[in-house]
Amino acid sequence: MREHTFEEKKEQAKFEELRKKEEEEAAQRFSEKIGIPYVDLSSQTINADSLSTVDEETARRAHLAVIQKFGPNLKIAVKNPKDPQTMLMIENLKNKGLIVDLFLASGRSLDHAWGFYALLPKEKEDVSGTIEITPENLEKLQQEIHYVDDFKDVFLRAVLKNATAVIELIIAGSLALDSSDVHIEPREDSVTVRFRIDGVLQEVATLDKKMYALLNSRIKVLSRLKLNVTNAPQDGRFSITASDKSIEVRTSVLPGPNGESLVMRILNPKTISIPLEDLGLLPHDLELVAKELKRPNGLILVTGPTGSGKTTTLYAFLKKINSPAVKIITIEDPIEYHVDGISQSQTNTEAGYTFSSGLRSILRQDPDVILVGEIRDMETADIALHAALTGHLVFSTLHTNDAPSAILRLIDMDLSPNIIAPAINMLIAQRLVRKVCAHCSTKSPVTKEELQKLKTAFADLSLRVAAPALDEYTMVSRPSACKLCNNTGYKGRVGLYEMFAVGKDAEEVIIVKPTQSQLWELARKSGMISIKQDGFLKVLAGLTTIEEIESVAGQ
Repeated sequence: MREHTFEEKKEQAKFEELRKKEEEEAAQRFSEKIGIPYVDLSSQTINADSLSTVDEETARRAHLAVIQKFGPNLKIAVKNPKDPQTMLMIENLKNKGLIVDLFLASGRSLDHAWGFYALLPKEKEDVSGTIEITPENLEKLQQEIHYVDDFKDVFLRAVLKNATAVIELIIAGSLALDSSDVHIEPREDSVTVRFRIDGVLQEVATLDKKMYALLNSRIKVLSRLKLNVTNAPQDGRFSITASDKSIEVRTSVLPGPNGESLVMRILNPKTISIPLEDLGLLPHDLELVAKELKRPNGLILVTGPTGSGKTTTLYAFLKKINSPAVKIITIEDPIEYHVDGISQSQTNTEAGYTFSSGLRSILRQDPDVILVGEIRDMETADIALHAALTGHLVFSTLHTNDAPSAILRLIDMDLSPNIIAPAINMLIAQRLVRKVCAHCSTKSPVTKEELQKLKTAFADLSLRVAAPALDEYTMVSRPSACKLCNNTGYKGRVGLYEMFAVGKDAEEVIIVKPTQSQLWELARKSGMISIKQDGFLKVLAGLTTIEEIESVAGQ
């Protein structure tokens, strides 16, 4: 490439000077139009202490620069004060008690100001990724919020404040109401906020589009998502620090015709720190699990869809066997609940620390028990199976509809049945159903149709479970409605379980690549009761209703 001549360089400099003049004149006209003083930063030296009030990445993303700072008073140059990202950052600074005075600057002026970041120390404040809710605020909100109607009342009083206050209230409300997910869904004229409580979505608030825009930007900043991407899905996460505990939040953003739909999954340790005895296992299953947890090696797989309580079950297993004499190591995505005495690690795909690579590293740490958060691929499954065969007790999860199908899923991953059969100790499928409200539920005799459903379900009940006596006087619970259950008739959830203990007989069948029907027959002979049968036993125990069981296990 040839070098420019002196005349060409001179001509280019004139052109650049003309462009700069035009841009500054445009910025001046804009400042007069909106009534904000204009400033030209291109020839000024920016004070480093002032500039460092906001880190470089955030300043560039928000299109601003702090040009002067006197105590709590800030002079900030912005390109467009109505830019949502600029508005969000200004709002955050004001929420910290700072007084902001705005000036309008061109893009070139801001580029000049940002150049001074190179003179600052390389350390910079991490302004995203965490929300801090003070124990006092959390306690105050939780004292006010006991029911969905309480949240609606509090939200109506707070919604006119700022995005930070709104997101803090939404998070605190979701924690107070034991919500697993928060859905923020833009519609044509408004934005709906819904909480998933006991597995069912309930509308709790409505936002205007302006507040939604600020809230959307704030959540994206926290989750380290791209603010300028609005036409493609994005996934992220952030954490909440409240009352000396950290709660992970998984964020999903999905574009739609009226704007981006936001879903936040709240991984609250409170909801997964449940003892084994409180999971909802019936005595025969609790006995079987206790027996399997005493074995020194083998693989226990828990299967089911997302949100069915698999992680809760695995943590209950770990807590049951945790002792100073047992070395337990986990690899999770993410770590949802911290357990004393257990070595826990979290995947990091950017650093190459995946389930498979992490599992290899764990095996070099001389563990007795290993928890793999999820088996997603053949490599992870193969390592887990071999670990189970070489003296380790391994726990993991898999996505299948029922317990016997886990065998077929592993075979579909091209794993050898000769390895699968001896490695697996037990397969567990599970679901969650709502419990009837203990405060308002009633009881009445079964109808003829209900009685027939129960008799049909128990016709092939395993011999290891005592068949219940059924007649027209059999009593079952009926949902009602009260404030305590938010007028739904249900409060809390209980697990439904399907447990397939893989013995020697099962190993012989698995080795020859069985069909689905052969596996189900084998599971029944081994003493497994189906999820539906387990559910109907819980109906007879007064915990839930036939309608709830059929909603997850089918008619």
